[in-house]
Amino acid sequence: MKLDILIHDATIITMDERRRVLRHASIGIDQRCIRVICSADEADGFTAEKIIDGSGHLVIPGMIDSHAHAGHGLTKTLGTGGIGMVGDWDDFMEAIYFQGTTIDFWRAEARLSGLERLKFGVTAGMSMLGSYPRYDDLIYAQAHVEGMVEVGVRDILGIGPPNPPYPKRFLDWDGDTCGPEKILSHADAIARTKEAVERFHGGHGGLTLCYPTPSGVGYREGLTHEELVQQNAAMKAVADEFGVPVHGHAYKGDILYAFKHFDILGPHLSLAHVTGISDEEIQILADTGTHVLSGPMTNAYINARCPVVELLDRGVNVAFCTDASAPNRSYDLLEKLRIGLWLHRSHFQDADVLTAGKALEMITIDAARALGLDSELGSLEEGKKADVVLINAQKPHLYPLWQEPLRLVYQASGHDVETVIVDGRIVLENRTAQAVDEAAVLAEAQLEAEKMLDRTGFQKSAELPERFWKSTHY
Repeated sequence: MKLDILIHDATIITMDERRRVLRHASIGIDQRCIRVICSADEADGFTAEKIIDGSGHLVIPGMIDSHAHAGHGLTKTLGTGGIGMVGDWDDFMEAIYFQGTTIDFWRAEARLSGLERLKFGVTAGMSMLGSYPRYDDLIYAQAHVEGMVEVGVRDILGIGPPNPPYPKRFLDWDGDTCGPEKILSHADAIARTKEAVERFHGGHGGLTLCYPTPSGVGYREGLTHEELVQQNAAMKAVADEFGVPVHGHAYKGDILYAFKHFDILGPHLSLAHVTGISDEEIQILADTGTHVLSGPMTNAYINARCPVVELLDRGVNVAFCTDASAPNRSYDLLEKLRIGLWLHRSHFQDADVLTAGKALEMITIDAARALGLDSELGSLEEGKKADVVLINAQKPHLYPLWQEPLRLVYQASGHDVETVIVDGRIVLENRTAQAVDEAAVLAEAQLEAEKMLDRTGFQKSAELPERFWKSTHY
């Protein structure tokens, strides 16, 4: 058999229906797809353009970040302790993304975040364009898409109506020159959502997807009931027209409100956070088949718990996500699932709650299912797209090497990722990006972040807060 890539003699954790752990096994990739998974002995006679020695490595499907925000890569830790912020976190981020960013900012941020994802073994992820989606001009979305494609990661662009109040105010920058203020309505946001999905979904050979992504699904003060009904109907209509899911945020009370007033809940919808919800709302999610995406290291989770275990016990599909890298996180999904395990075990005071196997499913096959991609991604199976991650297990913290899925969940981190294949193409090898100059990506990111601070006048937000040292509270 002749292949494009052969990963030979590795331990393969398939995450397929049988959840197989195959030792001394090989996986063959051809024409962007997984062509064969077999024993190393069977693969001895295969030929390939590229043969990767898998000995001492764990091979898993590319991890999937089911909810995150574009832009956050260049706003990490800004405003810690409230220093230099305008309003609350959402107001601060809206001011930055809507009034202080350029095409170069969005491209640089995408390249940085895409590279961070790859180096943590995340091959696909959701990217809501801003803390709330920036919708005034799709040139910013285009810059984001180009940056992600350049790195080689699989990306889902999220565009949709931001949370109120409306109208929204935007600024365009040409170098140091600021253009006139643009004022756009709620209706503009709905119209631009359809334009974005039509323009970007399925681009670059399927590496770029685009979903209608309203910031909120449920009740939002500042919009009339009629406007909320119109927004949700429009999001579902776009989803139905283009055959894509809907994605958004939801919190306490939103599920019940949506159930009573909108035709939006169902298997085509994934909701991030879902914190503080009632038992009635848990049952609604179960009955409708709506997916839940929980960020265990988010401020939303600090404010109220997402009842992940209760949701799972009712049959709801739940995935762990990062929520991106600002204000205080990273794209390391292995870290997030471990935090998620400990949070829920601590809540129930039971070390046997939420198995490690279920947690691993929640960043692979369950995350793919939540985003409508489980027929193509999320597990290693013949015929599926070749998004594959090799983890170097020849390290002290991963030995002795037995119960490999447990070792992966409890001791491994994204820093152990060595090689990443996306869509049958090697994009990270020996922890080195193959499509971009990493040093150039970092330099560009630093430059564009500093320019953004200069444009917005938020330089103080990048300083340490006064109560940073020798204090228990900011």
